[in-house]
Amino acid sequence: MIDVNQLRGPVLAMNVLPNVDAAYTLYYDETNNIRRLHLTPGGLNVRAPQCFVLGGIAHRGPAPELQFETLRGVLRLQKSAYELKLEHLGKGDFLSLLEAPKVGSLLDWLIDQEVFAHYQVLDPLYWSIVDVIDSIIAEEDSVQLMMIAPMLKSDLYALLRDEIDHTAELLGRYDYPNVGRAPREAFLTELRDLLEARRAVLPDFNYQMLKGLLQIGIALDTLPYLEDETPNVLIDGFGAFYLHRLALFKNANHVLDIETTIETYLAGLDLADGDKPLQNFSFVDSRDEPWVQISDALAGLLGKFFSYMNRTPAADLQMARSGMSDRQRRTFAALTALLGRSIQECPAFAQYVVSAEDQRRRAGMLGF
Repeated sequence: MIDVNQLRGPVLAMNVLPNVDAAYTLYYDETNNIRRLHLTPGGLNVRAPQCFVLGGIAHRGPAPELQFETLRGVLRLQKSAYELKLEHLGKGDFLSLLEAPKVGSLLDWLIDQEVFAHYQVLDPLYWSIVDVIDSIIAEEDSVQLMMIAPMLKSDLYALLRDEIDHTAELLGRYDYPNVGRAPREAFLTELRDLLEARRAVLPDFNYQMLKGLLQIGIALDTLPYLEDETPNVLIDGFGAFYLHRLALFKNANHVLDIETTIETYLAGLDLADGDKPLQNFSFVDSRDEPWVQISDALAGLLGKFFSYMNRTPAADLQMARSGMSDRQRRTFAALTALLGRSIQECPAFAQYVVSAEDQRRRAGMLGF
């Protein structure tokens, strides 16, 4: 049995999260769920994984009834459309979607309905490599290193993110994450040598700190998160992110699109809230629930947005923003307003598992 209070307790102790105990109704869908990320002889099984987003629409209390025909009228959907998908609103990359009139109409309508957006964002490659940093810091048991861990993780990611094929080849040679004790020194030495070869990627202070951490790791006898792991499996599913949401918002009603893998995963956990079974979630067919359909479109849009942040340097992002058309500016302003009012309602509505650099890129675009 898993008591969700044990999962949410440390999060609440470390963060001020107003309204996290409120009785919201949260609707969900997801985008960019690659199911599994692993290393193959030819590299990653997914060449360039994009940001996974789990999220959707949140209401205070029960959600008002919504008929699909209402959406059809608001968004001027074709008569042949019987379920809302992002592709019905627009196609292409994030900037192309900002140019689509129906995307702007949906965001304006959501703001008028006074609903909130909630979402979790995960960069799969970043999530896969941070165990290198966590392993060294955990074994060294240094408070000072713990304090700068986000910077060190972001810098290691900066070293590896742009040369994905080379990164996959390097990790694959060591059966990452199952590096093991014997090859540990060679693995970290190779990372240090790569850092030295790409020194220009980082500011000098960051370079020196990351190099120092890798040298500490080389001298250690063990790396706890890089031993006795499944070889070459970087991510084996996203069930833990669903679990995190159910636990953190334990008093909410969670309505999720049917996902057999996730249903099976959650059913096998025997979740409880103290001495009572946790019964705060259900799975529905999206065709029967327009709020889930809207969540599909919103999660898809956010997936495009955060993947765009992930793949575009900060200077290029500012150039793109300054070059937006009037329609793009209006639509982006609506997205910013929706996300801003949602985070003001409850900061826990947004969770990011991305690098510190990507956090800065997001803040530079959104203003928060």
